[in-house]
Amino acid sequence: MKHPLDPMLGFHLVRTANLALRAVNASYGDLGLRHPDAAVLLVIEANPGITQSAIGKMLKIQRSNIATMVSRLVDRGLLERRPGKGKTIGMFLSGQGQSVMPRIHAASHEGEALLTDAIGEDAYRAVLETLRKIR
Repeated sequence: MKHPLDPMLGFHLVRTANLALRAVNASYGDLGLRHPDAAVLLVIEANPGITQSAIGKMLKIQRSNIATMVSRLVDRGLLERRPGKGKTIGMFLSGQGQSVMPRIHAASHEGEALLTDAIGEDAYRAVLETLRKIR
């Protein structure tokens, strides 16, 4: 039987991403977070005071979508908005947000370990380096 998608990189990337996301999302357990929410929290943890627009640019999330995500995370008590320089508003993890980060890190590492185990460390590094070239 012919598999018309087998020779296509995009097919395998989507399939692999879905596999990793299922593992990561399952690891979030009862946190009630989705992968994009966790990505926003990870970016803010690494860059306290970052603006909403900078988060959107970094994660390639549209302005309206990042605004909705940030508002949801603020409403859940995971993020705080604080005045920055001029008219900017900085994003910071709240105490509750900081408390969920160990589980988010663990879930992220589980997803990456799944991929590393599947293809080996050398191939993992090579694929990562190659995919970083795609803008």
